[in-house]
Amino acid sequence: MAWTHEQQEAIDSRGQTLLLSAAAGSGKTAVLVERIIRRLLDQIAPVDITEMLVVTFTKAAAAEMRERVAAALASKLTEEDSERAERQLALMPSAHISTLHSFCQAVIRRYFYKIDVDPRFTIAGTEELILLQHQVLEDVFLSYYEDPDKAQILYPLAEMFGDEHGDDILMEEIIRIYHFSRSLPWPDAWLDKAVADYAVADDARLDDLPWCQPIKKRAHSQISSILERLRQILPGLEVRPALEKGYQQIQNEYIMLQSIQDKTSWEELRQAVRAVNYDRLASLRKLDEDDKEFWEQCKKVRTSCKKQFTAMRDMWFVPSGRDWLDGLRSMEPYITGLVQLTKDFAEAYGQAKKEKSWVDFNDLEHFCLQILLDPVSTPEHIIRSDAAEELRHTFKEILMDEYQDTNGVQEMIARLIACPDNRFMVGDIKQSIYRFRLADPTLFLEKYRAYSRDDWAEQRCIDLARNFRSDRHILEAINDVFSRIMTTETAGMPYGERERLYAGRKECTDDSWLGGTVEVRLLDTGGSDDTGAEDDQPSELVSDELAGDGEDEHTAFEKECQMVARCLIDMKHSGQCIQRKDSSMEPVSWRHMVVLLRSLKNKAQVMARIFQEAGIPVYADESGGYFAAIEVQVMLALLRCIDNPEQDLPMAAVLRSPLVKMDESALACLHLTGDGTLWQKLPAYVQTLSDEDAAPLRDFMRHLEQWRTFSRRASVAELLQRLYEDTGYIHFVGGMPGGAVRQANLRALYERARQYEEAGYRGLFRYLQLIDKMQEDELDLAPAKVLGEGEDVVRIISIHKSKGLEFPVVVVADMGKQFNETDLSKDILLHKSLGIGLRQFDTEWRISYPDFIWSGLREQLAWEGRAEEQRVLYVAMTRARDKLILTGTVKDMGKAWKRWQKEGSPSEGKSYLDWLMPLFAGADQWKQTNEKVMAGLESDEMHGLWRLALYHQIPTLEEVAPDISLDSPLQQVRRGEPVGALIPGWMEQTLSWHYPWPKATGTAAKYSVSEIKRQYQLQHQDEWEEERELAATGAGADREEDVFGRLPAWMDGREEEETGARRGTIVHKIMQYLDIRADMNRNDIDAQLRSWQAQELFTAEEVSMAYLPPILAFCHSPLSRRMASSDRILREYPFSILLPAGGLLPDAEPGEEILVQGVIDCLFREGDGWVLIDYKTDRLDDADAFIKRYGVQISLYRQAVEKISGRPVREAYMYSFRLGTAIRVE
Repeated sequence: MAWTHEQQEAIDSRGQTLLLSAAAGSGKTAVLVERIIRRLLDQIAPVDITEMLVVTFTKAAAAEMRERVAAALASKLTEEDSERAERQLALMPSAHISTLHSFCQAVIRRYFYKIDVDPRFTIAGTEELILLQHQVLEDVFLSYYEDPDKAQILYPLAEMFGDEHGDDILMEEIIRIYHFSRSLPWPDAWLDKAVADYAVADDARLDDLPWCQPIKKRAHSQISSILERLRQILPGLEVRPALEKGYQQIQNEYIMLQSIQDKTSWEELRQAVRAVNYDRLASLRKLDEDDKEFWEQCKKVRTSCKKQFTAMRDMWFVPSGRDWLDGLRSMEPYITGLVQLTKDFAEAYGQAKKEKSWVDFNDLEHFCLQILLDPVSTPEHIIRSDAAEELRHTFKEILMDEYQDTNGVQEMIARLIACPDNRFMVGDIKQSIYRFRLADPTLFLEKYRAYSRDDWAEQRCIDLARNFRSDRHILEAINDVFSRIMTTETAGMPYGERERLYAGRKECTDDSWLGGTVEVRLLDTGGSDDTGAEDDQPSELVSDELAGDGEDEHTAFEKECQMVARCLIDMKHSGQCIQRKDSSMEPVSWRHMVVLLRSLKNKAQVMARIFQEAGIPVYADESGGYFAAIEVQVMLALLRCIDNPEQDLPMAAVLRSPLVKMDESALACLHLTGDGTLWQKLPAYVQTLSDEDAAPLRDFMRHLEQWRTFSRRASVAELLQRLYEDTGYIHFVGGMPGGAVRQANLRALYERARQYEEAGYRGLFRYLQLIDKMQEDELDLAPAKVLGEGEDVVRIISIHKSKGLEFPVVVVADMGKQFNETDLSKDILLHKSLGIGLRQFDTEWRISYPDFIWSGLREQLAWEGRAEEQRVLYVAMTRARDKLILTGTVKDMGKAWKRWQKEGSPSEGKSYLDWLMPLFAGADQWKQTNEKVMAGLESDEMHGLWRLALYHQIPTLEEVAPDISLDSPLQQVRRGEPVGALIPGWMEQTLSWHYPWPKATGTAAKYSVSEIKRQYQLQHQDEWEEERELAATGAGADREEDVFGRLPAWMDGREEEETGARRGTIVHKIMQYLDIRADMNRNDIDAQLRSWQAQELFTAEEVSMAYLPPILAFCHSPLSRRMASSDRILREYPFSILLPAGGLLPDAEPGEEILVQGVIDCLFREGDGWVLIDYKTDRLDDADAFIKRYGVQISLYRQAVEKISGRPVREAYMYSFRLGTAIRVE
């Protein structure tokens, strides 16, 4: 094989630490193998294969590397001097070619006696570890609640994160912090530093804090974006005399903004930002139509810039430096408690795993590190252990593949066993896409920047930039895109001459070849621009949610799938060919085509369905989706019925399934039969049916009772096996389309149940709890794989799964999808060097808002996320060998096109299309396309290597699918392929049915009044934020303690003395029982309290905690006297009522009703109507605040009373015990 100069250098270099920066398709694996072989067979200084450590990213890569090395050695056996090759082949079984985790495992088993670990340990599975984590953490929490001192640590955190589900959110955050810390070499040191970060000194300066720089960088970026947009309109304003006043005003604003750019210190920047004032725009009249139209456009741009600037200012520059620092100090108790809980969990979890002789992958790395480090080592002073020194002398060379995807722990392990001149690291920083696995690309990037390109440097970097995989046109297209978007500012590195891809593949000249162009196909789905902004609107400063309606996005994606289907069908029947690796030609087949998606969730199956409807054989390689498979859902529903048949949802699912085959009408009749659950109604319903119709239901009822009896003595795996046998369901699904996959999924369900019990767990209920927990945490499992490599199907895979692979035809679809930044809105943010960021929590208002550390982390993580998105796009585009097609949708092509013409900074892009399309929008060579877009027309043009096709509509599926002769079942049998049976129509309808009201699936059937109030507050979040700010700066800023005192509301369902807001609860309880008289005094209330205690209505502690003056004040109020004179008083009045959902919930379907439940503190009759009272113990200082917070709640109470009683509510009051005032609510 002829090697390039750079490849030869990488193969022959010796006595150096070498970083091989190997671009996509540059032959790095071949170079690695050749280097290994030459080291083994070197005539001067040979090494044995057992003296080399070769670390790969996956087990499959390790197996492939082992096979390649063995094959290369075997090929040397025919040579005259083959003795050395024979010896190395004999040593191959002992070769250290593995993943790093396998290497760690070998080290631990070899040196187990140096640490406290059982050498017979097993690597636990995901399911077992999830169960154990939550079991251990619940025990840790319980120990905190039972210890008064520790409880004081937990209470504030429970108040901060707790909700109606208890401590689940807090537990998940602790587990997340634990896992993140374990990706670092010194997890406890990182946790301790996170606490120290919040203990800022009194004389600290924001500029000296590490979180300041990301915020300042983002602020300057925002201002640069605003200035660039103003620069685009100022020249047009300047040349129009009629717009002189407007020009002067906007020009002055431009100058003020420009003056900010040279401010480097925080305080200078803050003062400059706060000095910018946006006055009302001048009113320009008597303009001609041209000037008027242009002025309106300028006003839109200016308004948008103002909104962008004020959002930035209000977010960061309204608080003073002292305010930010005080905010950090106020959060110190929270971070201290969070870290302490995490450490205690880590210790307890480690002990629990030790008792079971379990380890996880993090343990493998940290146990190995513990062995390699001397016990006295610290992060600042690292000392190798004897074991590390022994391994250093064992390995003559350490080769690490995919080095860009390593983390800090793995890097330290490699450093401890390496010598200064024997590391060989291979990777490509542009393909580092595993941040979600806590990979650290900066490890590669730091060496890439620092290492020398000189031949004999001790630390050397060699660039492999020649691509032998892809057609020249594809490489040029990739270079076009990334030379524009990948910069030091946006990605931490430039895309320059060293990073560019150079063609190494022989160019194809065959006329039948389908390559030669890179295609961009966009579909305009109508409506408004997909960013939800005006045509000149920039990306928001903080975007906690993706823009656009989910249902619209789903429909748009379906249309894009149809467009892609048409493209693939046209290609398949075009008679064109792909070029094989040996340069011969082959007609393009389905198996040559792959569709890449950024995320398969909720998308892959949609695309697969549409492809199938178009006659395209397809396979969706989903890593998740197992629990969504219909056969798994049916079987889990049956298990839930066996566990508890009183559950209506799983019961309805089973009755509706092919196991029982009830149709909708029968199910509706069953529902209307008597009272109780579906299971309770079944016997009565069966009596109304004919013997023929009743038979399958009687069989089901009999079988269910038998299965329930069997489940009490059998394991879950045994129960599943019996269900498969009794129902024949596993054979039934085998006759459905994709039957082999469905059967494999059911077998996998059995296998996972068996593993669950092998891990020491028992019981159907607990098994179902585990499944629920995995679904809640979105820890889905991979569906069973039954697809062969050579099957002629189009594959749909994720971009991440495609890494390391190549395909003749690649479609990168869904490029209009906005980047997912939902993780950036979490209350806790984590970073390896910036620590832990907590949103500041207001215990009074129960809201959180950014603090300085959280803000700095958010901006840094946002930057790192966008940088990785660039690398993900690079990976996607470099998978193609012959043909690359890029597709997406927009909601309004005209508006999107105008936005792309402005070509802001790549850091402002929200999707891959925002990075790609500025190549075309406004470019001179695409003038005709630009004109067609502005005229609302479709376009299909080619210039150079690009083809750009813009569509407004696509053909129907009938038009997409030509008259293709599909294989008959007989032809499939002759080829030995499985035949998917033609299934009955009712089954097809059942299994392919889609719920017609998708929004309603996110709406509960029943809501409490408190939950509706919370939904209302979320809809009016801006108003609530404004109210909070006013309260913080107004009279309520210096509040006294609550008149009743306060404890956090935590731990729902535990003992009464541990419930939150206990005194407030006691007040409501007193008001429920108190016999009110106008002449009451304190002794009268004390007497009633003692009586209630004697009746065991109150505990002694509750009586002692009762604070009576505010209650006595109510008894002497006019409202109390009116109540006392009423002939009917209702207290703690519970109600349930159906109300229209439309006015209460934002996502309700038209005509939908919800059941609203609540409890009214007090109602008394007066005349022909009611007077309603709701007692409040909140720390609010004025009536307006009460009305704003609780007005919705009182309105719902009023509706309920009037609808139930038929009498009007004449007056409604909130009585504030803090203010001693009755607040009337109109």
